[in-house]
Amino acid sequence: MNRFRSRGAVLTAAAVLLSFGSGALATSAQATAHHHTFYVSPGGSDRDQGTARAPFRTIHQCSAAMSAGDSCVIGSGTYHETIAPARSGTAAAPITYTAAPGAQVIVDGADPVSGWQAVSGSALTSLESGDPFLAGSDFATAVATGQIYQAHVTINPSLSGNQVFWQGAPQIEAQWPYPGADVSVPTLASAQSGTTDSLSDTALTQPAGFWNGALLTAHNWFVSETGTVTDSQVGTITSAGLPGCVGLSPNQSTDYSLKGKLELLGKPGEWFYQTSSHTLYLYSPDGSKPPAGAVEAKQRAVAIDLSGRSHISVLGLGIRGATAQTSPTSTGDVLDGLVAHDISADAQLNPDPNMVTAPDGCAVLTAGETTSGILLKGHGNTVRDSLIDGSTGNGVVMSGTGNTVTNTTILHVDTLGSYAAGINVLGSGQNITHNTIEGSGRSDINIDNKVAGPTAAGHTIAYNDLSDYGNLVVDGGAVYVCCSVNLATTVIHHNQFHDPSPFAHTAPAPGVYLDNSTYNATVYDNVAWNRTTYGAVLINPNGQSTSGNRIYNNTSGTDTNVASTFGGTFSDTDIVNNIGVTGTDPGITNSNNFTPVSAAQFTNPAADDFTLTATSPARNAGVVWSPATDGSTDPQPSLGAYQYGAPKWIAGATRIGQQVQAESYTSSSGVSPHPAGTGTVVGSFDGGDWIGYDNVDFGTGANLFTAFIGVDDAYADKGVEIHLDSATGPLIGLLSVAGTGGFDTLSVQSTSITPTSGHHAVYLVAPGGQPGFGNIDYFSFTHAG
Repeated sequence: MNRFRSRGAVLTAAAVLLSFGSGALATSAQATAHHHTFYVSPGGSDRDQGTARAPFRTIHQCSAAMSAGDSCVIGSGTYHETIAPARSGTAAAPITYTAAPGAQVIVDGADPVSGWQAVSGSALTSLESGDPFLAGSDFATAVATGQIYQAHVTINPSLSGNQVFWQGAPQIEAQWPYPGADVSVPTLASAQSGTTDSLSDTALTQPAGFWNGALLTAHNWFVSETGTVTDSQVGTITSAGLPGCVGLSPNQSTDYSLKGKLELLGKPGEWFYQTSSHTLYLYSPDGSKPPAGAVEAKQRAVAIDLSGRSHISVLGLGIRGATAQTSPTSTGDVLDGLVAHDISADAQLNPDPNMVTAPDGCAVLTAGETTSGILLKGHGNTVRDSLIDGSTGNGVVMSGTGNTVTNTTILHVDTLGSYAAGINVLGSGQNITHNTIEGSGRSDINIDNKVAGPTAAGHTIAYNDLSDYGNLVVDGGAVYVCCSVNLATTVIHHNQFHDPSPFAHTAPAPGVYLDNSTYNATVYDNVAWNRTTYGAVLINPNGQSTSGNRIYNNTSGTDTNVASTFGGTFSDTDIVNNIGVTGTDPGITNSNNFTPVSAAQFTNPAADDFTLTATSPARNAGVVWSPATDGSTDPQPSLGAYQYGAPKWIAGATRIGQQVQAESYTSSSGVSPHPAGTGTVVGSFDGGDWIGYDNVDFGTGANLFTAFIGVDDAYADKGVEIHLDSATGPLIGLLSVAGTGGFDTLSVQSTSITPTSGHHAVYLVAPGGQPGFGNIDYFSFTHAG
């Protein structure tokens, strides 16, 4: 997805003091002899003393100066370096890195690329002499019209993948078919047949040998894999040596893409890096020669490195094109208010180097599970109040013990479709609470025995809002646990599971998937709706045995099933107090469950409110089972996830901002409002249509656009452009709308925007000339992180 971010202004030396404000001087005056406050600004000098009047230029210099109890206040700007504290703080006196009040700070894993020149006709002739397929290609056509530029740059060869940015936004590596604007839900080709390592597709019309050496990325059933094409003929390609897990023979489907050929570079925003000549080719988004500083190439994998350091607090910083990490010896580190974009960029899928089970034909499933995303290792470390948007692998991976991810929004992750996830859980005693995860290649939260081991003890997964999962491969869940994992002392409760991708719901897409004999799970007070197929919980012994699972007080809001089971042997298994159809295999204690869902009398299903009305037959119908039934005000507890009379629990990251009703527009073109189950919605958006709103409040530094929006699956992934001041004014974001199964079936969907403050006129525009995206009920702009 084209995600937009602001670039912090580089301060001149004269403006440095203003960037910190009067509060910085007060802080400096209050610093004791033992606790110092240092300052950093792009306009400073590392030869200075690091005061508010004479700040350092680099965060590195601040790190070298700090000891326990010290702080580093960072002014607005983009810093092309890695934060790496020279020493640890203490529990009583942590070391703190913080953005100056109101500052926009980006710690950037990419460096500017300069020296851009248009690719000349003679340069094209030279390239064509070494590549028989280049003449007449999209690349050659774009060169002829003056659209392709080149620059010489050596990209760090140790990186696991390359990234290129234009004005801070990630650009697309040239590939076939063109993936579209949302890389988390790309346009892919579909094979008609295949074998272990070859596939056939009538769309492969290129001549024999064309695809030799290209990188194949394929998604089949629950497996994604990459490999180099060793032979290509018209209609077929072969990649010898692919893993033997399921191969390329279509099961659910085999969808794929190909890259690594200069011939494919032919659309605005695409790039290609030729390693042998250290040449970066770019079709700039507007077709013009890249201005100075506009293009950056990833050079560092880590922006914040707390390895071997404890009691470090990082507050309110942004990172781009790189990640943050702690280490197994880190304790008490805090990443608070982090705004992180495009944190991992792996090019290929390889078995994770930290697997704890013996490698097998399906080892490729583990790709990136312990090596991608924010790496939260050690004990008692925290990611909180943050925004993470964009990763080929995890959003966060948790290992060690007693770490926490809370009140964090995670978007557009696992874009290679492995068993990486929004949050990948290893170790023990991890706390995953009050997070919102949208847009995952497979699962939003994952526990995999191949890297986590056979026991996952003491985790709390609670009050999370999980949706839009299964975008690339199927047979997963919002929370997926496999295989034969002992979940004793782990609890999964008060979560919302909804709106898996249209692709995912063709196979199991439940809220919690206890796969392949996972046992001793405790799952209660969760609610699932809209295409979760098997409901809030699916237990799959896979023909073996499972025991000890406790499934209490879950609600299926719209789907028939609430707690489903596949074949196998069950024992000591309770499915009690749920709303929806449940599995009835021998060995299961089934009691006090209610069906059908349509008769439960929910408060407002169209608005995703599945609390009980006063006349609901699910009241006074349950058995007491603490803590699932705590809060009941009736003589007997209610069935399902909400106790009648108790305050309604809320899941997901906090989002506070002005909610704008879509029908309150002040100007429009081509759209029309109409009544729906949630009230009035605005629809009939087609290419070029728009709606405008005056005086919308963005608050301070809003960086997230959220809409309650619906679209029929056939029209999914169309864009909603967000403009300021006019329908053609500055573009601050683009929401690619996931299919919800119907225009009047609405879900909450989000995307990053350029940080924006104050009051502005806002215009929502349907781009292009194609049919539009659906209906909007309301939207808001909030600050996540």
